[in-house]
Amino acid sequence: MSEFKFSCPACGQDIVCDTTQVGTQIACPGCNATIAVPEETAGTVNVSTRAGAPPALPGNAATTVQRTSGLAVASLVCSLSSLITCVGWLPGIICGHLAKSRLRRNPSLKGSGLATAGLVIGYGILTLEVSTAAVQMWRFSTAVKNGYENVRQELATNNLMVTQTQSTTVSNDIQPAEPFQGGVVVTNNQLMESGTSATVAAASPQIEPGQSGWTADLSTVSFPDHPVSGKLHGLDFATRTTSFRNGDLRFRSADGTQLDVYRLGASIEGRSHEIQPVDGGKANPRVKMTWNEGGVIQTATFSRGYGMKLQFDQAINRKVSGKIYLCLPDDAKSYVAGAFEVRLPKQE
Repeated sequence: MSEFKFSCPACGQDIVCDTTQVGTQIACPGCNATIAVPEETAGTVNVSTRAGAPPALPGNAATTVQRTSGLAVASLVCSLSSLITCVGWLPGIICGHLAKSRLRRNPSLKGSGLATAGLVIGYGILTLEVSTAAVQMWRFSTAVKNGYENVRQELATNNLMVTQTQSTTVSNDIQPAEPFQGGVVVTNNQLMESGTSATVAAASPQIEPGQSGWTADLSTVSFPDHPVSGKLHGLDFATRTTSFRNGDLRFRSADGTQLDVYRLGASIEGRSHEIQPVDGGKANPRVKMTWNEGGVIQTATFSRGYGMKLQFDQAINRKVSGKIYLCLPDDAKSYVAGAFEVRLPKQE
């Protein structure tokens, strides 16, 4: 004989009966109503009425204790660690997918929200790192391309400065073209007033040893039509190549002597500059001359104390014509004057 339990249909009172009472009528101990023992409950065993087990309380139902998936927790923790380690997103994504798979197979596990958060954070950090790497690669390729283009332009215009290991003799037989027409001529290191500009041109069609076209009075300066020439650090200077790049204007002779005018700005078309020797040096273009002395490359840089008149025309087919007069405050009274033409770089 086995016992089973059913509820009174009138008051819901739990009633314990045995299988011999199936189909009989009994009185409900709670409401005294006459009820029939149902047949469909026959044979079912009430585990709470087994020997030694406490009786079941009305209204109580069996519950299942759920536990949190460790993989879901690991997914969130690893993904958050990417903020410090930068690589935690990888185990975070792997643990997140494994946790999702186990949660689907085992309903007793919980932690779906943790796994989802770990996956979202992991994939977000992965996307951010991939985007950053792509930007860095683009910047690197652009820098390599620009560097290659700069070197190519330098080689094309023969503007690479080569340091010589042996001394180079500069011959005074190489005479530059006719100097500019100015109002002052220096002879034997003494300043002499000339009669007129025409007189200067007629008296000295070329620069002779001991003569110069140096003057600090820019009001008397007029631009000559011949290519840029003069004297730098006592050496005869005749421009062979002229270039403009990144706001810098460069004149270079066949023997490597070089004159650079920096900080002219990205656009030079139609612009002009007039720098007086008394002007301050903060806003002035910077001037640098480079020469070979005894096999050693020497340089001198000036940001003030010099005089310069510089004019640029409008560009035609990326070519800009210009004229310059420049006198430097060094002991050798270096100067250049003349006309030139530069080719503007392509706009990217």
